[in-house]
Amino acid sequence: MPAAPLSDGQPDAAADRSTRRKLLLAAGGAAASAVIGTVIGAVANRITSAEQAVRDDRAVEQAKRADAQRKPPIATNAYYYDRSDEAVVWALATPLTGDQRQRLLSRSLPAEGEVADTFPDVVNGVVRSVDGRLARVLTRLRVSAVGQWTGPVFVRQIRARVLKRFAPLSGTLLLRGSQGDGEPLSIGFDLDEPESVARVISPKDETLGAAYVDRRALTLSPGEPVTIDVQAYTDRSYCEWVIELELDLGGEKRVQVVDDHGRPFRSTGVAARYQDRYHVSLLDGWTADGAGPPVWKL
Repeated sequence: MPAAPLSDGQPDAAADRSTRRKLLLAAGGAAASAVIGTVIGAVANRITSAEQAVRDDRAVEQAKRADAQRKPPIATNAYYYDRSDEAVVWALATPLTGDQRQRLLSRSLPAEGEVADTFPDVVNGVVRSVDGRLARVLTRLRVSAVGQWTGPVFVRQIRARVLKRFAPLSGTLLLRGSQGDGEPLSIGFDLDEPESVARVISPKDETLGAAYVDRRALTLSPGEPVTIDVQAYTDRSYCEWVIELELDLGGEKRVQVVDDHGRPFRSTGVAARYQDRYHVSLLDGWTADGAGPPVWKL
């Protein structure tokens, strides 16, 4: 029986090519899968990073808003403000004690200083006179304000709220005269009004006109400072009062109180008669005038 012919190797070569093809296809598929996976991963990372950035921005904004919520929308500082060229009075509810009178008349108390420190309960103001009589005492204030909200703060209204009201102080009157009246400030409160809103002051006769915010929009951006000079008066009373700022914080309404570092501002009308009166001049120092009506002294 003849022997079987020897193989020429072609079937094995075909098998090798088929195997290599399968390996190449598998490698290509794996590479393609890796590329696709990388692209998908990069896109996913980019989307995740963008979402994280948005979340971070929101967190920062929420932190800023939470911090702003913990403090007033406007940082304020208010203090009494008198011009040196104007007549000034200091009023007390009671006559001076013997020691206070002695200190005053011995000139140990300067005419333009230390009055408030020596008489803690004194109320001071700028004088307006008519026909030789004190007609009105103006309380002068300077209010400094800085916006500290996350956005603009709109001041919708400025008003004075009277906390206490009594008869004008009539114990002691201390008068430092001058040769004339100074210019009025731009904003005024009539504390005798039922609702005392800040009004524009006429420079001619100091009458109060339209509400201040009706004439001028007042908006404070974050970090923006503004200074407001205010004068207030009462013709009938002694008043303890504060300033209220009606604010709009982007749709949120809020009322912020401005006072004298935790104490109310104090104003007094002119009394018909005082138990104790004094005036000061550059040449003679303090002089006692006795009891009587509030007479103007140069």
